[in-house]
Amino acid sequence: MAGKLQQDGETEPKQFPMTELFRSLIGKGKMQLIFFLIFLLFFPFLAPFLKDFNDTLQWRIASNPNYPWPKYDDLWLACYSCIILIGLMLLFKFSLKPLAERIIVPRYTGKERTTRAEKLVESLFKALYFTFSVVFGYWVAKDSYFLSWKLGGKGDVNLMWTDFPFQSTETFPYIREYLMIQLGYHTQSFIVHILSKPRNDFMEMLLHHSLTICLLTSGYLMNYVVMSHLVLFVHDIPDLFVYLTRIFMDTKHKNITFLSYIGIMISWAYLRLYIYPFDLIRMGSFYDNPVSHEIYGMGILSGMVHVLLLMHIYWYVLLVKMGFKFVMTGVPADTQKKLNEE
Repeated sequence: MAGKLQQDGETEPKQFPMTELFRSLIGKGKMQLIFFLIFLLFFPFLAPFLKDFNDTLQWRIASNPNYPWPKYDDLWLACYSCIILIGLMLLFKFSLKPLAERIIVPRYTGKERTTRAEKLVESLFKALYFTFSVVFGYWVAKDSYFLSWKLGGKGDVNLMWTDFPFQSTETFPYIREYLMIQLGYHTQSFIVHILSKPRNDFMEMLLHHSLTICLLTSGYLMNYVVMSHLVLFVHDIPDLFVYLTRIFMDTKHKNITFLSYIGIMISWAYLRLYIYPFDLIRMGSFYDNPVSHEIYGMGILSGMVHVLLLMHIYWYVLLVKMGFKFVMTGVPADTQKKLNEE
């Protein structure tokens, strides 16, 4: 039977499983469709990039066999980190969920209260991780020649490609371990995301996680480690404030929520909308990069970092709306979830 008759006599269109799956992934927002199209557009460019990736890597290694070039085996550290982080996250949810349910404001009840408790614990786990990553990332690079005064260092971002492709890591010896732990975290986030029930921000976060993993993996193996470190560092500080805000947004601590939100707005504007495009993309992409001709996959990599910038601008607009709504109503709301629903 093509469809069932409704009470008014009209025929309801037949529903197809793939159509329903597509709708659940894209949601109702037009922005999610745009993110989906961007996601699809990357595949034709990614294929030729990956095709010659290993040949280029092996040629680089053979050109200087004495240099400690990153190896495929190093990715095992990312795998171990991913497994450990998944285990810690599950432990957090199991042990802290009852406590989270008790501190959430009374207006949430039943299933919604349970869901918000799970999100609170997840946000606590991520806030602790980003505290670790920010401290570790700064410790790794604090004495390096590339961490500028704008980020609390004594170096100069214009020197990030010094001696490329065979850059010495004597003044920042743990940078590779830092990058592999970060890759493990973002792989864990990708796995959790695709296994979770799709929300209205599913496609944008899928695009974000996919770009991050591609950039981190290729950047590490091609020894773009300095650029990779700086990009991660300027992203992690705003993320720390994001998850601090999400910890308190469903509790009675409105003042702490507001202060952490101010931390988001300041750090996001400074790091993701100023440092990231005008220092890192400028020196890492086509603009002022002195070794752009030597960077394999410059086109696709530049495209990825520019898409991330567009996503930062989009998210900042959502954050502004979130703040305005909080001031008007006194009730904080999850930026992506609530505003995309509207």
